[in-house]
Amino acid sequence: MSSSFTLDTNILINLMRLYPRDIFATLWDSIEAAAGANEICICAAVLLEVKRGGDDLHAWAKAIDGFTCDVTDEELLTVAEIGAIHPDWVRGQVNEADPFVIAHAKAERSVIVTEEVRKGPGTSEHNLKIPNVADEHAVRCIKFFDFVRAHGWSF
Repeated sequence: MSSSFTLDTNILINLMRLYPRDIFATLWDSIEAAAGANEICICAAVLLEVKRGGDDLHAWAKAIDGFTCDVTDEELLTVAEIGAIHPDWVRGQVNEADPFVIAHAKAERSVIVTEEVRKGPGTSEHNLKIPNVADEHAVRCIKFFDFVRAHGWSF
């Protein structure tokens, strides 16, 4: 699967919280269509994080054919490399999916869609954000509205 965008967990959570389907149905339909066209995806680790929310978001994401990507051996190598360089970044369930999001985007040469904001120099390991670590792997990150604009969507 070759997706041009890999979504971070916060994109799905914000979709549910800020853009409820009963009000923003066309947005949800557009996301489903982009997933169906293999333009966007989520990692299995993101699906697991969403499952912990205990709402309908997990069932929705899981039901979209081809939306969730399984981890590859190449991605596992990148995840291990990230863990070795930043051993304090992932702590239990905190940031658990983040290395997988970066590894998938790197392997697929896709862009990460996240609302995380890059932290400045001297930031402690456990406070790093996806854009910080993605920079180290030449992976680009954009915000959700930039993703919507890239698709030419308007509602």
